[in-house]
Amino acid sequence: MERTIILGGRELKLASSLFTIISYRQVFGSELFSDVDTLDKALQANKEDVGKFVDILFRIVYILHKPYTSDTYDKFLQGFDFGVLNSIDELTTLANAIAELLGSVKQAKSGGNETPR
Repeated sequence: MERTIILGGRELKLASSLFTIISYRQVFGSELFSDVDTLDKALQANKEDVGKFVDILFRIVYILHKPYTSDTYDKFLQGFDFGVLNSIDELTTLANAIAELLGSVKQAKSGGNETPR
């Protein structure tokens, strides 16, 4: 599945597949859905703590954008300034895109038998 979003004035293509899970583990050494759950719980508990979880958020964005770039994670992050965190509309669009893209991976991973929360 693919989506194109605007983030920090940059157009980013994002894509997910089953390889997204493996790539995330290879690049970051942690499990994608474990990190997604950590981010989700933190956002639900206190929306003011988003700053603490910027790294997880942008790790996910990077992995979803990785099929379209040869940049390292560090180089990818250097392409954004702090202003990207101030745009609620862009961050909302980003969150929706991640949910849509990873929802399809989560469903495929579970064989489509996942029950909604």
